[in-house]
Amino acid sequence: MEFKNRIDSLRSALSKTDIDTAFISNKDNIRYYSGFTGTLAFLLISESKSIIITDSRYTIRAQEECPDYEIYQLKSGDNWIENSTNQIKSKVIGFEGNFVSFNMLNQLKERSNDNLTWKDFSEQISKERIIKSESEVKKIEEAISISDRAFDTVSKKIEEGMTEEEIAWEMEKEMRILGAESISFDTIVASGLNGSKPHHSPTDKKVSNGEAITIDMGAKYNGYCSDLTRTIFIGEPNDKFKKIYNIVLRSQLISIETAKEGMTGEEIDKISRDIISDEGYGENFGHSLGHGVGLEVHENPGVSPNSKNEILPGMVYTIEPGIYIDGWGGIRIEDMVLMTDNGNKLLSHAEKGSY
Repeated sequence: MEFKNRIDSLRSALSKTDIDTAFISNKDNIRYYSGFTGTLAFLLISESKSIIITDSRYTIRAQEECPDYEIYQLKSGDNWIENSTNQIKSKVIGFEGNFVSFNMLNQLKERSNDNLTWKDFSEQISKERIIKSESEVKKIEEAISISDRAFDTVSKKIEEGMTEEEIAWEMEKEMRILGAESISFDTIVASGLNGSKPHHSPTDKKVSNGEAITIDMGAKYNGYCSDLTRTIFIGEPNDKFKKIYNIVLRSQLISIETAKEGMTGEEIDKISRDIISDEGYGENFGHSLGHGVGLEVHENPGVSPNSKNEILPGMVYTIEPGIYIDGWGGIRIEDMVLMTDNGNKLLSHAEKGSY
């Protein structure tokens, strides 16, 4: 029923335009509108028809996962785009302009009827995913639980002499053991001076006593992602670490507690950014405060200095301030939240340091 409702919602969006058919090729949007989990498919959705196009490897899976769709099986040499759009009697196709490459679009146009018009329909296709349903939130919460528990288990085992790569592997292995279908992005482990690089890739560098370690990790469960960052310290934290950690933590907690429905991403970002700037570290916080999370680990809504979008109930997003100092290191703390009628609900529960 959930997929049928999503199809109906997309049809409603189509009815407000001159576009009669949505062409969906992004794998996450395909999964959102159909439930299909294979690696090759396209969707065509019109007012009266919904078709999934796939090959013989996935025909049975499509039958099982996509009962709301007619199946068009690809065959060698088959002009599937012309045949399927003729079947629907399409005249104006709405495609994902933010995903379809220039070359792919040209190939589609060349192989389809000359009288078929192609228009960008990206925003409308992806818009439905911003507000999460109850079932989506439950899947996200399970993904979060996996990364939370993995962090709490592995972080206690980190000791001097382990490499960044070993720590990353232990986190990823633990998430798999706890039921993750995969990691949601490449795990970041940045120790010591490497902490000044927000997206540092783990190396064979060994962690040392007296160093901070920033760990950014996420699990994928039933298609949905989690995103978690914690910064820990090996040994006894020094005064500078304590000071900067508490600035980052305070800015994060106040942002989580203060944000209300209807505020823009820009306004929520400003809460945290102003606190960090007032402490003299504004130039050391170079990235956005947060981003939406769902089938993709980075999706709408945006929470940045330029995000004009409203944050509404049902939106799931991150709050992840950070301070990064060349020649010293960095600290980032990230949690996922769900905006509700009563403000943010904290979804992440991995242990945080208290200094």
